[in-house]
Amino acid sequence: EAVEKYDEVVHNLEFAKELQKTFSGLSQDLLKAQKKAQRRESLLKLEAEKKKLRTILQVQYVLQNFTQEHVQKDFKGGVNGAIYLPSKELDYLIRFAKLTCPERNENL
Repeated sequence: EAVEKYDEVVHNLEFAKELQKTFSGLSQDLLKAQKKAQRRESLLKLEAEKKKLRTILQVQYVLQNFTQEHVQKDFKGGVNGAIYLPSKELDYLIRFAKLTCPERNENL
C-alpha cells in the first residue's frame, strides 16, 4: 500500500517545497517593503524637522532686524515699505527679539 502511494508522497513533497519557496519569497518582499517604508518615514521626519528649523531661523532673522536702528526708524515712521508700529509695540518686538535671538559672535 505504501508503494502504491509513493508517487503521491513525492508529489506532495514537491508541492511543499514550492510552497516553502513562495512563503520565503513573500517574507523577503515584506521585509523589503517594511525597510522602504521606514526609510521613507525617516526622510519625511527629517524634512519636517528641516522645515521647522527653517521657519525658526526665518523668524529669528526677522526679529533680529528689529534691533537695528534704521529698521526701527522705518517702522516708527511707516516708511520704506514698513507698516507703522506704535513705539510700545515696537519695544515689545525688540525685547522679544533680544530674548529669543542669541547674540552672534562675528569672530567665530
